Amino acid sequence: MKDGMDKAAMRGTRQDENSPSGATGPDGPALDPNPDALADFLRSHDFDSTAYIHYYKDLARLDAGAALDHYARHGFREGRKAPFSLSMSTVQALRLTEWTDGWRAEMGRRATHAALWTLDPSGRDLRRFIDLLTPSPDHVTAIVIGDSHSAFLAQATPMLAAGIMPAPMICSGGSARGLSNSHSRAGYRTYILDRLKRLGQMIAHRPVVMKFGQVDIEFLFDLMRVRDGKTRYDPERMRAFIDDTVERYAGFLADCRAVCRGRLIVMSVFPPTLGDATIRAGYVNAHIAFLNEEDDADRLKAQLAALDHPDQVERTAVARHWNERIADMCARMGLDYLEEFDALLGEDGLIQDELSDPGDHHIILRAPRAQARIAAVAERLRAMVLDKD
Repeated sequence: MKDGMDKAAMRGTRQDENSPSGATGPDGPALDPNPDALADFLRSHDFDSTAYIHYYKDLARLDAGAALDHYARHGFREGRKAPFSLSMSTVQALRLTEWTDGWRAEMGRRATHAALWTLDPSGRDLRRFIDLLTPSPDHVTAIVIGDSHSAFLAQATPMLAAGIMPAPMICSGGSARGLSNSHSRAGYRTYILDRLKRLGQMIAHRPVVMKFGQVDIEFLFDLMRVRDGKTRYDPERMRAFIDDTVERYAGFLADCRAVCRGRLIVMSVFPPTLGDATIRAGYVNAHIAFLNEEDDADRLKAQLAALDHPDQVERTAVARHWNERIADMCARMGLDYLEEFDALLGEDGLIQDELSDPGDHHIILRAPRAQARIAAVAERLRAMVLDKD
């Protein structure tokens, strides 16, 4: 049973950052700086030792001074990212003026990659969020708005490799259906519309990716069955629920388009990861339950366990049906549609084992296959942006 906020969403923006890799830049091995010169560089540019220690778990015993020394003598050569307290606008300005070649250029690249480390993934810190919109010579910022599964697009390393800097607004536990409700407990509808309106011309022509729906098909439908006393699973009733939810979602997206100066792109849901045994036992995400006014998680778990549940084959077919309806909706509304589904399936037609933990409803983002797919999606997103320019 899950409880509290979606922890995978909260750590999702850094799952690709926690293990060192070789000290290579985009064009091959980086130049090897003198450790003393690098240490002076780090001190003079506000190296964030606290963030460095926090996100590299093997450094937990170090103090701030030792962490800076570790980076200067070991971290750079190990390929670790370099967090600074500098704003993104300052980092990008330095990359264009002072950090232009050799190891300094490589430090600028690493500082850019580490920018998401200290960012609230919900995007609530507007000042920090706006800072991510700073123009860069080698990336375009994409605003990523969605439930906890949208953390897939908030992975700095594979996204930036394709020239996309994600600016996440993760609405943990948010549903597509709930976005039509101005009075929902989550308040995500008001938050998103207000943020898009406030940003105005700052996001003109930038991609704004919406990714909702996983919560609807994996949780909300069953909550409705509990409330309606419908213990038997009815595939036709599920598909009717999807059709109705997509229409409500379309209304919300139309409202977004009325206030948003960016380019709206709607992304698919993923294949389900939860195993049949987990579902039958009454899988509960307490945060999602809370947002849908179900405050007694233990009671809800028992109620869900009493339902007749479809197997993972049917649940995968349901996710595909959602994507088909979303693709149709986008074609009707003239919105771009971004799908990532079939490439995540194995030979048995279900989510690949490497990508899933049967007890967690999120894809394992640190898995090499997931990192490769994130990079592939980022490439497609980049192509969509360039095609529109």
